[in-house]
Amino acid sequence: MRGRITSLVVSAAMVMTFGVMTAAAFTKTVTIRVQGMKCEKCSSSVTKALKATDGVEDAQVSSDKGEAVIKYDDAKLNEAKLREVINSTGFKAVDEKGQ
Repeated sequence: MRGRITSLVVSAAMVMTFGVMTAAAFTKTVTIRVQGMKCEKCSSSVTKALKATDGVEDAQVSSDKGEAVIKYDDAKLNEAKLREVINSTGFKAVDEKGQ
């Protein structure tokens, strides 16, 4: 009986561990520089657009720093799509490779 309970506990722990690892494997965080934001309302509109995008888990946008830190599911989105969303708000997602 004791061996059966131990086996059950170990099995449950493994399932939970692998479930967390699988979920975390698809989450990425990217920082994108954003030009043109001057105030809180500017950063708020970018944040709202990003958070409304399917696959975005969190978005922290700062007009002071001129950047957006975005946590997203890379199975649903990629960085190019995030840049499109930012650009659609009227601000410019800066391509770091171009500088």
